[in-house]
Amino acid sequence: MISPVFEVMAPVLGLGLIGFIATRTGFFLATHREGLAKYVFDFAVPMLLFSAVVQLEPPKESAITLFSTYYLSLTIVFISGMALAWLLLNRSPVESMVIGLGACFSNTVLLGLPIIPRALGDEALYPLFLLISVHGISVFTVVTIAIEVARGRKSGIGKLPRMVLSGLLANPLVMSIGIGFLWKTTGIGLHLVAIDLLDLVSASVTPAALFVLGSSLASYRITGSVGPAVLVTILKNMVHPILVYILGSWLQLESLWLAVAVMLAAIPTGMSMYLFASRYDVSPPTAATSIFASTVSSIATLSVVIALLQD
Repeated sequence: MISPVFEVMAPVLGLGLIGFIATRTGFFLATHREGLAKYVFDFAVPMLLFSAVVQLEPPKESAITLFSTYYLSLTIVFISGMALAWLLLNRSPVESMVIGLGACFSNTVLLGLPIIPRALGDEALYPLFLLISVHGISVFTVVTIAIEVARGRKSGIGKLPRMVLSGLLANPLVMSIGIGFLWKTTGIGLHLVAIDLLDLVSASVTPAALFVLGSSLASYRITGSVGPAVLVTILKNMVHPILVYILGSWLQLESLWLAVAVMLAAIPTGMSMYLFASRYDVSPPTAATSIFASTVSSIATLSVVIALLQD
């Protein structure tokens, strides 16, 4: 049981550790990370998503069960995190929503994309991309509306549809998936030269993304309240995947698709929590502490999940 887990996690953790040490020692600067992150998010990952969507053959399994399994569980975790932060930790409504976001929103790009196909095989890519295709759109929209309502900014809500649409058109991850599905419907396919080009770029996603993640963690200041960090870590790393497994099993989701959903739920919280905290000025250091705690503890929780799924 230990060997398969080690084979999956060791290279992933090693690359992240290299980025962490390089940044801590001052060899890899914030300006370097910004350039590498732009390449990953704006070029490499969109090209990977486009290539995968166009080339992969969709299984017969219905996506409705997959979405129901994952997003019903996500909703439960979000509401639980928000309620506990508000009632138990005495946080403001807006900060409670940001904590709820951290408890349910997985780091899909920097950790989900490198780890899940490595653990479950390339067959996991299609259901993974289905989940990712609406992950940010749905969660960001709901959380933004909720926060604006809590802050009483009705004028902001009125402008939300236009803001969401413009945001989607400017998001290279969402656009690459959408263009990929549209291209696939044409039946034209891809030329061998284009496939080779996309494969070259796609091969760089995993090492670059993990290096960026390690560098980002090295830049966080581990301050702020421990309470929210513990709450986010427990809900995100443990409760979320357990709920997905229970609901997916009850709905009789196909085994590979269930494994993908469980692993994505077990992925630690992403930087979106920090972005929302900074945008609404609700304790960014607390968000940074939560991200760090969730990511570090995921070494253990993801190892358990991978071991159980591969057993």
